[in-house]
Amino acid sequence: MSGHDSKYFSTTKKGEIPELKEELNSQYKDKRKDAVKKVIAAMTVGKDVSSLFTDVVNGMQTENLELKKLVYLYLINYAKSQPDLAILAVNTFVKDSQDPNPLIRALAVRTMGCIRVDKITEYLCDPLQRCLKDDDPYVRKTAAICVAKLYDINAELVEDRGFWIL
Repeated sequence: MSGHDSKYFSTTKKGEIPELKEELNSQYKDKRKDAVKKVIAAMTVGKDVSSLFTDVVNGMQTENLELKKLVYLYLINYAKSQPDLAILAVNTFVKDSQDPNPLIRALAVRTMGCIRVDKITEYLCDPLQRCLKDDDPYVRKTAAICVAKLYDINAELVEDRGFWIL
């Protein structure tokens, strides 16, 4: 975030959630990006913005790396309290794990590894297997760290899928 992002922490309006919901669904990319920054700022200071889960997650399908990182951060924070909705993000994770950009591939795998929801760990295995054999060393390193996180969540799954052999 840049030095001008402090403005995102200063909103204390009564209709903040409906206003954010409207901005998150705006047709303008900049407005959606600002809205996600406001949501992250609210989340950072302890406000419950979980009611915006679906609206924020819709922002995952973007080419903008900064916006994608913000949405992934939100997802990591609220996936445990909204596991059924977090499942909706799996297709985007799988797609992002095959993106031409190695930063997006690594981000997708790292985020999936940080979401400690049993339903999602099953879907993590195929993209993780692919990323462990990726051409890019950063993607491979991130995938290796993800195996350790997955082992912490479900050791049996790691052994059954043969991740320890790689």
